[in-house]
Amino acid sequence: MSSPPQRPQRTLGISLKIYFTPQETLRYYQSLQPILSLAQQHNIHIFLIPSVLTLPLLLQQTGALNSTTWSLSKRDRAPITLGAQDCSPYDSGAYTGAISPRELALMGCEMVELGHAERRKLFRETDETVARKAEAVLRNGMVPLVCIGEQIEGSVESAIEECTPQITSILALPGAKGKEIVFAYEPVWAIGQPRPASAEYVVGVTRGLREVCGEGVFQEIAPGFAKYPSESYELIVGAATGVDPTSKTVTIKTASGTSEQKYTHLVIATGSRSEGNVPWKSNLEGSEKTKAVLHEYQEKVRNAKNIVVAGAGPTGVETAAELAFEYKGKKEVTLVTAGKTILPGLPPSVIKFATNQLASLGIKTIYSARVEAEFPSGNATELALSTGEKMTTDLYLPTIGVIPNTEFLPKSILGGRGDVQVDSFLKVKGVEGVWAAGDVVDIQAKQMAFAALQAKALAKNLDLVLKNQPPVKYSTDGPPMIAVTLGRSKGTGRRGNMKFPSIVVYFVKGKTLFTEKLPKYISGAEF
Repeated sequence: MSSPPQRPQRTLGISLKIYFTPQETLRYYQSLQPILSLAQQHNIHIFLIPSVLTLPLLLQQTGALNSTTWSLSKRDRAPITLGAQDCSPYDSGAYTGAISPRELALMGCEMVELGHAERRKLFRETDETVARKAEAVLRNGMVPLVCIGEQIEGSVESAIEECTPQITSILALPGAKGKEIVFAYEPVWAIGQPRPASAEYVVGVTRGLREVCGEGVFQEIAPGFAKYPSESYELIVGAATGVDPTSKTVTIKTASGTSEQKYTHLVIATGSRSEGNVPWKSNLEGSEKTKAVLHEYQEKVRNAKNIVVAGAGPTGVETAAELAFEYKGKKEVTLVTAGKTILPGLPPSVIKFATNQLASLGIKTIYSARVEAEFPSGNATELALSTGEKMTTDLYLPTIGVIPNTEFLPKSILGGRGDVQVDSFLKVKGVEGVWAAGDVVDIQAKQMAFAALQAKALAKNLDLVLKNQPPVKYSTDGPPMIAVTLGRSKGTGRRGNMKFPSIVVYFVKGKTLFTEKLPKYISGAEF
């Protein structure tokens, strides 16, 4: 007889704030003991977060802390996880009154509560502050219990939008990969109020936030192939350094050396990279390098008092708006554009809305000027503008274009800007058995909506060709579509001449609706 399936683990706990005396805390802890066996039967793990002064007392009770030598005892994980209510981002140093995460770990503490609504309100803690503390907690082998929640009552979608950066700022930490992190969601607007948030609302928000946690910032490729028979594919981790259409071979450089791979059909989808060493696109050196550059620029942003963003296309406008929104007047943000308006080519109503929103965020916009040269000087950068003006800034962020990753391809299949030239079936012109899609092709703008459409169309056509059936034309007709976020709470965009409301932009930019449903509306095609 087989054993019943294991119940999914649930985590249940409470923070005592500073309501209890040490004696009351001890009695509360002891009152939990009778329910532990029942909790274990149902695979429920319990945590308790007492005040920091009573934490050593409880750690002695669990046997984690030897009160005589004040040292950590070796033991299995206790049935109740004990944690602290806060800690410093620093392990040691001249930080009077701070709680060292290293000392918490040495005492046997297993969890640290961070970013509670009270700390965000009373102590002005930001996502950045919480992330730095979470990094310290992970560094010392403990579990961050990160509190998240939205400030104002609204829709489920707006709550998810507000909470998402609170999650992604933690998941993007260098030490977060593969580590246990607990997010505790609570609508801030409902705390202490006579009317709580409805169960339907909370379930809707938490379902959306689980999707955010599951997606993360970077994804490994190999797990995505797990559902396919191993004999049906071969995954090679490396970089393509050359293609020979005559012999139908790809030269690949891997950690173990260089090899050649024969092909019958070749799909080129190598994307593009940003001009300059800025983290708008993935780095050619891989995800670890991309993350390193991201964290490098996060640190630069933290330290900068004024920031200049060059280029007022979607990336430049979004970047300037995000910075101004997050720092709310604490940093001077300037946007420089060579055009007479921001978001050139979009309808006047979209431009007007975005311009007004940038102004409301305190962003200074300089029109009809381009950055022609930059001269680093110590911790600052001097910029020379085409108008003859010079500017000095702590951080310069150019958003002036992308470069297709096509250097390894024969020049005969590339256009003047390095794009792969494809026909209406997404087949590369002039060669046999080669296809392309995404930022590398020359038939559409480099937008995720188009990349999703092209990928689906190419997959369908390749399937048809392998079945000896004729491919179907990929249509590039139809109204153009683009969405631009303007901080967490605003956005704009267009489909044809129709202006998108902010809520639509949220769905386009933040939900799977973007790649699953909206792209087919661009061209009216089914793929």
